[in-house]
Parts: sequence; structure tokens; C-alpha cells
Amino acid sequence: MCWHDTDPNRWKQEQTIASQLVDDFDAGIDGERTAFIRGTLGVFSEHGHLYESAKLRIEYPQNFPARNQPPSVFLESHRDCWKNSGDSHIESDWRLCLFVPGESGINFADPASLNDLFAVIHTFLFKQRIYQKRLAKTLITGCVAKWPGADRSHGEKGVREAIQAMGGVGRNNPCPCGSGLKYKKCHMRKFERR
Repeated sequence: MCWHDTDPNRWKQEQTIASQLVDDFDAGIDGERTAFIRGTLGVFSEHGHLYESAKLRIEYPQNFPARNQPPSVFLESHRDCWKNSGDSHIESDWRLCLFVPGESGINFADPASLNDLFAVIHTFLFKQRIYQKRLAKTLITGCVAKWPGADRSHGEKGVREAIQAMGGVGRNNPCPCGSGLKYKKCHMRKFERR
């Protein structure tokens, strides 16, 4: 049984929050019983100027919000004009690499956590817009485009960097990668082998 079946009030709350934050709101359960939210998020300046609108799909893990597993966020727009390579922090399937889950500071057990996730997405898209412009200039100048601001490496290297920045992780603590497993059952063995 999936989380949206066992906690329909939480699923309804997720939809209520999203419907207030995105245009063209849609939500549902797909054929694999994955709960999803879709919509268009406006990326605004601090003065209210609209820079960009991005169509997103948020997919929830089957056992959300257990063990603080975050939803996955996919970019459905901009695939014709943005590149998902280099330091773009957009995976090959157009999933946004927003953070190392253990460092996000978002408690997904909190029923209002979707507000925090959308705040992170907004900041990410603002920076992505800058990065994509820098990437376009690379063709002209030959200079390597750099991500605006601090970031982590991708994949396991980023998880390792996060663990080092945290000063380590206890064996029985959740793995910072966001798998929902204890560290000893997830990345601890991988990192000890190296």
C-alpha cells in the first residue's frame, strides 16, 4: 500500500500547497501508483519581475515521507533550449539535482515541507537561468561556464562531500543520499572500500 493510500489527508495537503504555488496545476497517481504533481512555476526577482516559467513534474517515492526521502523533481519545459550536461545539475532524464538530501534541511515528515521544496526549486531555477546563459556564451568565448554559487559534485562524490562537511554520519543515522536506508546499509560500505 502506498503512502497516498494510507495518508490521504497528507496527499490532499500536498495538492493544496502545490495548487497555490504553480499555474496549470495537475496531480494524480500514475499506472505504477506513483503520486505526482505537475505545474508551471514562475521564477521571479525579489521585485516581482517574472524571469522564467518552468513546467515541472514532482514524483513522490512510494513510502513518502518515511525516512525523509525527498520527492524527485523533473523539468518538463526548456528541453529545447537548455542543456542538461556539464555543471547544469540537470540529470540525463531531466531530474533536477537540487541538493544532497541529508543537507537540505527540509523535514519531509512536516506536512508543510512542500513549501520549502518549492523555495529550493525557485532558487535552483534562478541559478539555472544564469548558468544556461553562461553556457551559451561558452560557444562564443570558449570560457568554461561555472555554476553561480556553491554546489556539490554529482552522485556519490557529492554525497561523500556532504558527509565530510557534516563531520561524518553515525552508522544508524539515515544515509545523506536520501535513499531512506540507514547509513550502514547504504553508502557506508561503498565509502569504506575506497
